Amino acid sequence: MGLAEQLLGAGSHTSATDIIAEYAHQNGAGSSADTSNKGTAGDSNGQQQGVFTPENVARALALLASSATDENNEWSAEEIAASLCKHCPSLSWEDVIYKLPYSNLSVKSEAGAVFIVDVFLAATAGQNRPFPYSFMYEIWPDAAAQVAFLRYTLHSSSIAPHLLDKHMPTILADPVDLLYKAYHTEFARILTSPWNSLSLILVLSHLLDSKASDDARSLLEAGIAQEPLLVTLALARLKIQHPRLQALLQHNVARFLKRDFGHNGLFFELFRIYEKKMMMAFFCNIYRKDPAFSRYILDVLVDLGMANDLLLVPKRDDIVMLDFIVDLAVFASRRGMLSFETWFPGLLAELGSDMLHASLEIMHTKIQLEASRQRGEDKGMAAYSSAELTIMFKALGVMGMSPNNAANLKALYAQFVELVGELERTENECSSDEGQIEKEAESLFLRLYRGELSVDHMADTLEDLRDSLRIYMRKTYHHVIQYPLEEFSFFDNYPDKELTITGQLVGVLIQRHMLSPVSEPTILEMLVKALQSPASSKSFHFGMTALQACLYRIEQLPMFCTRLYQIPAFNQNNNAPAVKLIKSIIASVMPARNAKAGSGTDRAHSGMTPVLEDTGLEAFGQSRPANPRGASGMRVFQSVRPPPLPELDEAFAEPAEETKDKLQFAVNNLDRSSLEEKTNEVDKLLQPKHFIWFSQEIMVKRASQEPNYHSLYLQFVEALNRPDLLKCILRETLVSISRLLNAESTVNSSSDRNNLKNLGAWLGGMTLARDQPILRESVSFKDLLCEGYNSNRLNLAIPFVCKVLEQTTRSTVFHPPSPWLMSIMGVLAELYATANLKLILTFEVEVLCKALSLDVKDIPATSIVGRQPTRGSVDALASEFGKATIGGEAGMGSALASDGAADGGLAGAVQMPAITGADITVDILSVLSQHASFHAAESLFSQQPMLKKMFYILTERIIRKIIPVHVARSIYVAVSCTRDTIQKDFCGEPNEEHVHRAAQVMARGLAGALAVSLCREQLKNKLFLTMCDFLNGQALPEQSVNMIAVGLVADNLDLACAIAEKEAIERASLQIDTVLSESYMSRKRTRERTGQPFYDLARYSRLVYPGDFPELLKVRLNGLQAGHLRIYEDFTQIPHFFSQIGSGAQGLEAGVGRDDIGSASAGADGGVKFSTAQCFERFAGIIEDLDKTVSAAAAEVTLSQLPSQHEACLYARDILVLAVRSASPDDTAMDFAQALVNYLYRSETRLGIDLYVLLLARMCEMSGRVAKEVTSWLAFADDERKFNVAATLALIGEGLVSTDDEDGQVARLIEANRPGAVDFAVRLLRRVLAGGTAVSAQAFGKTAQGLAKLAQSGQASAQVTKVVEDLKAADDMQAGDAQPGQSADGGLAREAEDVPAMKESAQEEVGSAPANRQQETANRQDTASRQDAASRQQETASYQHILLNWARVYDHPAAGEAELTTLVRQLLQQIPLHETRVEAAFFRACVGAVLAFYDQSGGRGGFQVADALVKLVVFVTRLGGRDGQARLQTVRMFLSSVTLVIVDIHETRPEAFGAYQRPFFRLLSGILGEAHAAFRAEEAWCSEQTLHAIVGLLGESLRLLDPGLVPGFSFVWLMLASHRFFLPRLVESRAGWALAAELLERQLRFLEPFVEADQVSEPVKLLYRGIVCVILVVLHDFPEFLASYALRLSDAVPTNCVQLRNLLLSAYPRDMRLPEPLTPNLKIDLLAEITQSPDIPYDHAVPLERVGLRTGLEAVLSLQRAPAEFASGVMAALHSDGAHYDVAAVNAFVLHALVRITQATDDAAREAAQRMALELFCAVLSGADPEGRYLVVSAIANQLRFPSTHT
Repeated sequence: MGLAEQLLGAGSHTSATDIIAEYAHQNGAGSSADTSNKGTAGDSNGQQQGVFTPENVARALALLASSATDENNEWSAEEIAASLCKHCPSLSWEDVIYKLPYSNLSVKSEAGAVFIVDVFLAATAGQNRPFPYSFMYEIWPDAAAQVAFLRYTLHSSSIAPHLLDKHMPTILADPVDLLYKAYHTEFARILTSPWNSLSLILVLSHLLDSKASDDARSLLEAGIAQEPLLVTLALARLKIQHPRLQALLQHNVARFLKRDFGHNGLFFELFRIYEKKMMMAFFCNIYRKDPAFSRYILDVLVDLGMANDLLLVPKRDDIVMLDFIVDLAVFASRRGMLSFETWFPGLLAELGSDMLHASLEIMHTKIQLEASRQRGEDKGMAAYSSAELTIMFKALGVMGMSPNNAANLKALYAQFVELVGELERTENECSSDEGQIEKEAESLFLRLYRGELSVDHMADTLEDLRDSLRIYMRKTYHHVIQYPLEEFSFFDNYPDKELTITGQLVGVLIQRHMLSPVSEPTILEMLVKALQSPASSKSFHFGMTALQACLYRIEQLPMFCTRLYQIPAFNQNNNAPAVKLIKSIIASVMPARNAKAGSGTDRAHSGMTPVLEDTGLEAFGQSRPANPRGASGMRVFQSVRPPPLPELDEAFAEPAEETKDKLQFAVNNLDRSSLEEKTNEVDKLLQPKHFIWFSQEIMVKRASQEPNYHSLYLQFVEALNRPDLLKCILRETLVSISRLLNAESTVNSSSDRNNLKNLGAWLGGMTLARDQPILRESVSFKDLLCEGYNSNRLNLAIPFVCKVLEQTTRSTVFHPPSPWLMSIMGVLAELYATANLKLILTFEVEVLCKALSLDVKDIPATSIVGRQPTRGSVDALASEFGKATIGGEAGMGSALASDGAADGGLAGAVQMPAITGADITVDILSVLSQHASFHAAESLFSQQPMLKKMFYILTERIIRKIIPVHVARSIYVAVSCTRDTIQKDFCGEPNEEHVHRAAQVMARGLAGALAVSLCREQLKNKLFLTMCDFLNGQALPEQSVNMIAVGLVADNLDLACAIAEKEAIERASLQIDTVLSESYMSRKRTRERTGQPFYDLARYSRLVYPGDFPELLKVRLNGLQAGHLRIYEDFTQIPHFFSQIGSGAQGLEAGVGRDDIGSASAGADGGVKFSTAQCFERFAGIIEDLDKTVSAAAAEVTLSQLPSQHEACLYARDILVLAVRSASPDDTAMDFAQALVNYLYRSETRLGIDLYVLLLARMCEMSGRVAKEVTSWLAFADDERKFNVAATLALIGEGLVSTDDEDGQVARLIEANRPGAVDFAVRLLRRVLAGGTAVSAQAFGKTAQGLAKLAQSGQASAQVTKVVEDLKAADDMQAGDAQPGQSADGGLAREAEDVPAMKESAQEEVGSAPANRQQETANRQDTASRQDAASRQQETASYQHILLNWARVYDHPAAGEAELTTLVRQLLQQIPLHETRVEAAFFRACVGAVLAFYDQSGGRGGFQVADALVKLVVFVTRLGGRDGQARLQTVRMFLSSVTLVIVDIHETRPEAFGAYQRPFFRLLSGILGEAHAAFRAEEAWCSEQTLHAIVGLLGESLRLLDPGLVPGFSFVWLMLASHRFFLPRLVESRAGWALAAELLERQLRFLEPFVEADQVSEPVKLLYRGIVCVILVVLHDFPEFLASYALRLSDAVPTNCVQLRNLLLSAYPRDMRLPEPLTPNLKIDLLAEITQSPDIPYDHAVPLERVGLRTGLEAVLSLQRAPAEFASGVMAALHSDGAHYDVAAVNAFVLHALVRITQATDDAAREAAQRMALELFCAVLSGADPEGRYLVVSAIANQLRFPSTHT
């Protein structure tokens, strides 16, 4: 009889404990206590497990649960669980639960289900294990029983939802930050609901097709009634194709749209988060089934903030649902959200003919609908009004279209003309009867107040009126909306009921977005006024009622929230939900200030003000930036977190004035000679309570301004020897750094940036240079760099980080290759390579790398900077709240600006214009001839008129030479300043004409003034020197020459400056319009499409003002004031010359004044180098001539056909010579490269393309910066000029563009459906297929795939389809080794490429190795013993030849994944690598080939064959078998082969072994790297389990290559053991700890004999430093592992390596907080950790057993032997060899005693054991020699590493 039958037979009146005990006794198993005298515990457990199996217990529970009813269930779940646990403590309860479906479980009531759950929870009490709810998701044998159990479990109120395992939840907690706070309560509830399970809905969907389908359907309907949100969202996420469930899903979504379910806003928010694309598709499908839903869909889109994206920013991809979008636009227009009259024509203009056909279809559908209505076939209203249809006809009528489309449009219009009369009568019915409209509105309110209409029904009615076609209905709606505004002043006289109903109605209108953009701000203003009334007034009650009705909308109105929060009476109503919600919103966006330093009591007594979270001491009067948190009001850099202040016995305070003066005087006079004297002086004056003041005012302030004295100040602080002072200085340093990083002023102030850099150097000097770490809790450098990148503040982050890291050059711990340092350097390398840094920032990185002796190109770059955090609603609110604090009462405005429009307001980047002398547009000679003055040389020029002409020519040459660079710089500065200022001042200006006027006058005024100021001095000096040289040639006296030259310069200097001014003004005028063009268009586009003004709210919200800033000067959303605009008009009055001061005249138009020069210093142009401007001026002439020459050449002439003295070659040489002779080669090469790119894409001849590409390559060779910029632009710039096949192939051939980059870029453009890209891809592939190019078609695999997808979609042209067919045919030919030929329709000739040819060669080699391979394989075991050396050598040579051919194919740049996979499959068919002997021979031969190739390369990086072998192993592993063991066999054999070769060479050829360490390392690390890369790429063959297995195999190989056995391999061994892909993977799970500890122990034991024998050579020192670094990294990243194995590892540490032992013993678990040792009255025995035993996961007593002391020690501790008797032989046993003590045994002796003591069962036994241990240790120490005593005491001290029972 089984347990189930025995329980049921005995009945519930008998104790379950007795029944189970009797059953256990009958079957030969008692409890643990009963069996203690019959055998071992293991025997007892085995008997218990045999009796109480999961199947047996499950059957018993199923029988009891099935018989239970709600009225009669007397079995105690707790009693049964306790009894079963007592008799079988090792029973797996999860297995029991999973056996229930197969144990005839069929519950009949809720009590049965609760019984099963309660038994499990009682049996696992205290283990925090949820009930394994997932067993219900499996397929049960009995579907009806499964549904019954599901129903009773889900509906039971006795089962807490959090106790049920959801298996796969429908929603997680992650989106909570993206939701409005009003949703948080409901979201938290549904998160714990039992229906929050995808697996539950999935199993119900399966049960719908079972015999229990009716019950399953009933349960699903109950779920929808209980949790409609979760069930519907789960159906959407699962994407089940069951027709019934699809219909149910659409039905539920429609009900949510119509608000039939509650919390519809939360549902659509979660739907958008999880399935945004699917949501839009659902909306479109629902609309097409019932167009009446378009109104509800628009409501949802508006609520989600997606309406503007869909309507105002149309995309070509949206044409497929154009009918849906146009319907939404019609209703949005009726609601005042946009103007359909401008929207539809604008949409046609943007999308063009693509939407023509769809538009005609829409017109046809709507006109047929109206015709049906007028015929009486459709009783509904018409969809579009006559005005809306007329707009569409007008817009379509002006478009060019085919004759067929034109005829269709004409027919539709004729039909519309017939229908329009009746349609207009319907629209205008009763529209002019204002009295009737007013009566209709009043009747609605009467029905509402009488209770005939609920508030929700009233809102539904108003929605129908608002969206109606009839004008009088829309007027009625507007009249109803206006009613509360008109009646507001009479609300105090309203009855309470009517007032409450009115408030609820207003709140519902706000909640549902039913107010227009014009009326909503007025209603909100009314609510603010109502809530500003006294709290007892009826107006206040009305406001609170309305607010309560729109809770879910409040968070979308941040300015409204802010104004309410500032109302005192409102804030005092703490119990109101609306008040709580607004307070929580404000608290989440604007962090509260809190005090950090000292307690509140101390501050109250000290009189100090609280310290802000991110600033220093405000009490000391420090000036703070107005907004230290950045423009948005939030801290930009949150990765700098100052630690708390140290706790002192007295509060912090400022010293007395006299003390201040003495301290400042002492520090002011500090120098190295008086360091000791000043230190003593300060030490006497400085008290602990002054530390904060001293740190901030004396140390940190000086450190930020005096970088040269950092070392002196650090010596001074160290000499003071005040630890708390050092903590205060560190904290204040971080406070100042945080303040500077987050201050807006630092971005624009060079002095603040210098202070920040100085503080960085000071921080690094305090910490890193002194080998002290900077904790991640204080500064996270990688996060800081990411924050700088995301906030566009890298100009602050990079210099600061570089200055901190520079100090590592003085460190002995943190210098390269410190992993902490190199990880930060990796982020800097990523920014250097990808962030397009300014020159000054790249220079900072390069300087740091030079200081660290690193090359930035060799640093592995990370890929973490580009990960942008998702901005939730809270972040958006933060931006909006900033607006509320700026705008004050300018509050709510009627602005409606979409995200797209706001983005559009951002101006483009300002480019430094490239201007040469030839580009000057002013006719300089004409200006000089008309306006030049010659008062000083009038007589000379009248006598010699030719001199005047020479003067003109020389002056023109000087002006053209000097002014271009200054004009360019002035334009850049002026346009940049104008752009930033205009965007700030005019963000509230909707009129683009005002913006344009202000931008023009400011840019022109600034550019002109800057050009004059920059040019003036250089023109003056150059003119003077040139005139002196010119006049000296006329044989004039020297004195006369100087006087005339000075006079000529004084007469004409202003004229030359005026030319520069005019050039700058004209160019700046054009450039500022280009930069701000999008800003102008955004204003115009928004006004035309929506009828609303455009405001740049994003920029407006970021404006920050000082506290005392005048209100009059703040930016308003209604445009600038007249006084503010006058500032811009004043730019026209800027005087640029001395003669213009007071007159306002400027430029060429007003004439030129004179400037008294006096005497000029003489100078001469020196050197043979040309300036950048000179080089480019000459280059412009040469390149023009070159372009004419190559344009005249024949189309097919190539560069190789030209003679060396050809004119084109000479021009090219001149350009190269000119670039070399530049004084600034980088800048010149950049200028030349930009011009060459333009000429390249303009060239139409083969010669021109070849020449320009060659010159471009030479420019890239000259400058790394140019190479980086050019290759980046050529590869990734989105420019249609690049669709040039000949130029692209030439660039690829020259190596300026990689095929991978080009292939990826073209594929992306094809995916984006760029027509130009598709045409270019077709032409490119046809050219490649035709042959004769440096690349093959296989190199453009992604492009070919993109075209293939396009062809499959049916949208491709015939050319695309044709080229896809040609590519497929070419692949088929190559796969079948076919000859080139023609396609069936006379297509392109195809030739075999290099890769297939090489593949064929490799296949032949595989087939020929050896020829009778098949026969040999069958008889291999019989003939193995008879193979001679010759055949083995032949086989080895054959295998090596195969590897070399594989390497050739693998290294070929065109070799793709498919070719390599095919080749490996053939290799596996030819060579039976599944046989162990063949596989071992193959890999051993391959390793020999790797070493031979490395020898041939002379040891200079010949790793090609090694890399190819690793890749071959990966391919064989991937293709070798389906199960993990078969795959791992290949890796195991490869590693074994490498290990055997290493050992063999080390033993047989030790003199050659050193030369092979690099290829060995390459092989072993390569397989590790490939496995890690495959795992990261989520390749199927390399799961996490496989990766861990590969790591374990490598660990086994390293164990075999023990440094003690293979000492020559020790350095490589350490590198592999500490590899970043090996050691972290090994120790991340506890299963790998033992192997990791063994490897570290072996390395330490290898060092031990060298250290003890004092034979520490340089290699041993290097190895020792390496192991110390490894342990440091492990200590930092995996402290739990090191804490567990520290005692074992310390056994292997030589006794004189104290630092290393201390390092090991310093490890403690990460979750433990060590007590401060200097804490007063610290009681170790009171710490919580003192009761916890340390983790010791290994057998620590093995060394003790080795010396035979374990038994005796345990006898002493158990009081069975006297300590003195046992102690006499202890030291002799520990001194076993007579020469040295067994250190491991000594440590085990002490450790085992402690373990045994802590294992004592009661306090008495523990105290007795402690006493015996103490006596034993004393006796041992008294009889030991000094060395023995030292070792025993050290072993005892080892237990003091952190608080535990051993302590």
